Amino acid sequence: MTEILLVDDERTIRDSLSCQLREAGFGVRVAATGAAGVAAFRERRPDLVLLDVMMPGMDGYAVCKAMRAVDRETPIVFLSALDAEDDQIRGLDAGADDYVSKAASAALLDARIRKALERADRFSRMDAPASMTKTEADIYRLLESDRGRFFSYREIFSAVCGEGYCAEEGVIRTHVSNIRKKLASGERLLTRRGVGYALA
Repeated sequence: MTEILLVDDERTIRDSLSCQLREAGFGVRVAATGAAGVAAFRERRPDLVLLDVMMPGMDGYAVCKAMRAVDRETPIVFLSALDAEDDQIRGLDAGADDYVSKAASAALLDARIRKALERADRFSRMDAPASMTKTEADIYRLLESDRGRFFSYREIFSAVCGEGYCAEEGVIRTHVSNIRKKLASGERLLTRRGVGYALA
């Protein structure tokens, strides 16, 4: 059974989400604080982490970074009342795979979780330089999957970041710049204005 680690400081939310996730067929572990979530993650890797942002002490962004310091592959999905674009971008920069509003329906949350699991399964089979962050590695793997083909930034968002997660091409440009610095000798990451990015 696919196991989800749910990290949220509000008991009512933990209880209702746990019930919802179990009804959808997932196994669930819960943590009531950010520090407890990191400890549970280190003790046994879940298949996916569902993570709140606003928590006392260690907030969700710090939790995500701590988890990424020990594992860049496990999907992490933020579920937060903070759903402005800047919040979403900050979540992406912290290493999350997706960012879902707490106002989302149960059906939408279930779909986003399953998409994140599918992406993780697809990309985990492919190598990427160890120095890359989770998002950088996933972008690299997408480009590597069809080397020489130019992928538009919208294709990259859809395949790597999740449907509707981000909307600004500048975010991808930043990741591309970071990836270029970490490429193996002989590899090049090409940019074609108005078209996209490709590995050569």
